[in-house]
Amino acid sequence: MNKLNHGRENWGSRAGFILAAIGSAVGLGNVWRFPHECYSNGGSAFLIPYLVAMIVVGLPLLIMEFSLGHFTQQAAPNAFKHVGRRWEFVGWWPIVLSFVIVTYYAAVLAWSLNYLIFSFSDPLPWASPEVVQQASQAGRAATDYFFYDEYLQFSDAFKLDELRLPIVLALAAIWTLMFLCIFKGVTLVSKIVLWTVPIPWLMLVILTIRGLTLEGAVSGLEYFLEPNWIVLKQPQVWRAAFGQVFFSLTIAFGVMITYASFLHRKSDLNNNALIIALADLGTSFVAGIAVFATMGALAFKTNQPVHEVLEGSKSVGLAFVAFPRALAALPAANVFSVFFFIALLLLGIDSAFSITEAALASIIDKTGRKRVAVLTGLSIVGFSVGLLFTTRSGLNWLGTIDGIVNEGTWGILFVGLVECLVLGWAFDLGKLRHHANKNSDWKIGIWWEWSIRLVIPVILATLVVWSFISDLNNPDGYLFSNDGKLIWLNILGLGLTFFLFLVAIGLGIWNPKKIKPAND
Repeated sequence: MNKLNHGRENWGSRAGFILAAIGSAVGLGNVWRFPHECYSNGGSAFLIPYLVAMIVVGLPLLIMEFSLGHFTQQAAPNAFKHVGRRWEFVGWWPIVLSFVIVTYYAAVLAWSLNYLIFSFSDPLPWASPEVVQQASQAGRAATDYFFYDEYLQFSDAFKLDELRLPIVLALAAIWTLMFLCIFKGVTLVSKIVLWTVPIPWLMLVILTIRGLTLEGAVSGLEYFLEPNWIVLKQPQVWRAAFGQVFFSLTIAFGVMITYASFLHRKSDLNNNALIIALADLGTSFVAGIAVFATMGALAFKTNQPVHEVLEGSKSVGLAFVAFPRALAALPAANVFSVFFFIALLLLGIDSAFSITEAALASIIDKTGRKRVAVLTGLSIVGFSVGLLFTTRSGLNWLGTIDGIVNEGTWGILFVGLVECLVLGWAFDLGKLRHHANKNSDWKIGIWWEWSIRLVIPVILATLVVWSFISDLNNPDGYLFSNDGKLIWLNILGLGLTFFLFLVAIGLGIWNPKKIKPAND
């Protein structure tokens, strides 16, 4: 096995690292979040702030995280400890947040696994005569009725009872699959991603070609690609674009720092970052074409405007309500449903085990414990917490916690801001720039240092302030809600954020001196 200078395992090949990093960046968010953001924020006009965010913030931060991980050859916490002992908590903060994210991300993958199994039934369960009849009596679409009433048995209350057994079993399968993917290290991961990254791309291409050949597809593409320039004046559109870049590229999750720490010493960091950013952007755009072309065909078949077909498709609804409805209306519905949910499952599993790997490597670097023992503990904890999202109220808990740790004011965007401030003002950025340029075909100049020190922090600080003001002024926000439920949820959100922050600080302070390094 190839080792780095001080015995650290490496990827074995550049292709293995690039595919693994692309697998981490390209995930479920590309299939439903990006199309939905376009739909909600002016169609193709959204691409302008998205491209700006990718160029101005996404690519420079990706190079920054690659450089830090590769320079220190450590996962995120120890990488920031290299900057200064007091800054170790900055590395633990994204690890803690992202591990919380993977607990409900795995639940969504469990839904995808269940739906993949459902796709082999003829007729599809959400298109069966019984479900169609019951949905019609309730005045709802069959896919909506099946997902919320039959599958999730959704309860609007916030409770912790009545686990849904099919979801629990699928969740156990997902965590077992993630364990098997990473228990032997990144050498095994680099072989797995040779299959798990190209296959969903192939499935997306097939779905895109199929969607484009359907009657009515043009109306969906017009809705997707016809820009509404007026929305560019709205701050929330720019906030959504920058947030999508962070979410899509897995920036400030601790993942890219960790993955780069396993790279060979003579790696081309700048080119790798550019390739990954372009692959992520391209996948999002192709997924958008596949989704909107298919939605256009459904709109034509049901004699509805495209926007009515997409109504109610927020968040997970696009993947589990709107798109299955469109697939059920196509010839060979089972075949294309299988393709779609295989793509969804494989896109998501790479992102999920990359987040788990980041937490795993961080704990191993900190404690020296054996890999399998730490991974077993993480898997048990992740599965146990994930049971919360398999209850009838699981979707409520998922949306609430995601809003806190992922989209909240003090979530991933704030972590990116802190990373820039620490590296920009408490460390010699010139070292990282020279390190990134050392083996790269194209070089970054002094402009990159000032982007990290000043430009990006100003942009991110503005977005964080906007988000905070929005929280304060929103009728359902922290100050103005008269709904007792919302008030306690907001208090819960603030409390959970503060608790996770204290956990990150505690992990940074903890010093397990008596633990001997592992001999694996």
